[in-house]
Amino acid sequence: MKQYIITGALALALFSCADFDEINKNPNNPESVPPEMLLPPIISGAVSTMTGSGSRAGQYAQHLAWTGGTSEGDGRYNLTGASWRKEWNGAMRLLKDVNQLREIAIATRQPRYEAVALVCKAYILSLVTDAFGDIPYEEAGKGNVDGLEFPRYQAQQEVYAAILDDLETANQALKALPTGTVIDRDILFDGDPTAWRAFANSLKVRILMRQSRKMDVKARVAAIFNNPAEYPVFDGEGKQAVLRYDNRVDFYRWFILNPPADGSGVNFADNGRVSDVMVNLLLRDEDPRLAIYAAPTHNSYLAHRADPSVPLEYRGQPTGLSAAEQEELQAREGLDDGDFSVIGKRFRVENRAFLMTRAELLLLKTEAMITGMGVNGGAAATYREAIIASFDRWPLLEEAPYISGTMKEDYFAQPGTAFDPARGAQQVAEQLWIDSFLNGFEGWSAWRRTGIPVLVPGPSVLSPIPVRYVYSDNEQNNPSLVRWVQETMGGHMPDHNVKVWFQP
Repeated sequence: MKQYIITGALALALFSCADFDEINKNPNNPESVPPEMLLPPIISGAVSTMTGSGSRAGQYAQHLAWTGGTSEGDGRYNLTGASWRKEWNGAMRLLKDVNQLREIAIATRQPRYEAVALVCKAYILSLVTDAFGDIPYEEAGKGNVDGLEFPRYQAQQEVYAAILDDLETANQALKALPTGTVIDRDILFDGDPTAWRAFANSLKVRILMRQSRKMDVKARVAAIFNNPAEYPVFDGEGKQAVLRYDNRVDFYRWFILNPPADGSGVNFADNGRVSDVMVNLLLRDEDPRLAIYAAPTHNSYLAHRADPSVPLEYRGQPTGLSAAEQEELQAREGLDDGDFSVIGKRFRVENRAFLMTRAELLLLKTEAMITGMGVNGGAAATYREAIIASFDRWPLLEEAPYISGTMKEDYFAQPGTAFDPARGAQQVAEQLWIDSFLNGFEGWSAWRRTGIPVLVPGPSVLSPIPVRYVYSDNEQNNPSLVRWVQETMGGHMPDHNVKVWFQP
């Protein structure tokens, strides 16, 4: 009997050594995550980083303006490091997931996901450096690694160089994939590696042109546009980076509000309004995007509904007004709260967010042509193609404004809408600003680079128009940032009126 007990114990011990670890594996909680499982939340998070800029950077770019007195912080530039805490922390936390995606892809030898991780990292941190200036790049999101708890800061020009290197690495890795390769769970480009490659190269153009006032980028821009086999970009109708949301589970910012009870599809009570700069610019050229971007004033909507012969009116909100200045404006002009345009109905029923449009790429191509960068083609034709691409973002949609073929023809039939070499730089800059509506980062960055359109702050704002985000208050305690500021900025933490490097 004793012998049996010993033999049984020995067998149990051997069994335990061989299979105990296997038994303890929970099939519902795997130790390693397939890379494709990380992709949807990373893409959605990256897009949220951009869409969140619509209201804040969108005010600095004067796409939007808030009713006087309701946004003293952003609209009147009463800002502190706490103002941008969410923008900084959200992006840096997302980088942890991006790094994990890349590490798993490398460990499992899946280069398609490594390439996508590089594009996502480049995109997210391009937004962050555009806004904040000098940031961590190489070590960003690696606070879980010993010795990297406080990632090293890098100068903005060095960050841009690293972004371009990563995008080129991604371009080549995607080019080398076998025909038929699919990127699973890809909610941005439906698994198409060639579309990711076009996104990577189009982003390269954006980053290169961002630096164009501070360094010579001519050869690198020309190399991309003149060699489509090596550097494919958004090259056809509908080719752009746009996330189509599943509105059953994931809502774009403007869709969260409940539909209004009056059937208009417009939240006329919103304190966030379309700026007078945007409305006036679109009215000037009878631009059909006006009815996409802005709703008619509530008062004109009600009058038109009662009598269709009464025309709809559009009026933008001046920026940066105090409550008293808002009251004075309305009394002087005989207006009330129903006489200003809020964001249009199209954005209430849409389910798309645009990371980078084909129109933007074509406008940058036009700029490269007129500034002598050696890009093949004609500036006038490319400019026209760019505006049509911007119009084509808004095709027929039931019960919402859209841009028809007739509207496009009518626009170009007007004097002054065709490309004019004498004022081509202004035309391109204005169109970049218009096309980026609700992408506050891009509109703000384009304005900071070109100075177009002319933006005037409110009459009693607390500072000039902000030209950078300030490092969040908790980040200002980071010893890596403190050391960087001491070594490169004379020990003075930059405020929102200190230019970032790319600005002329």
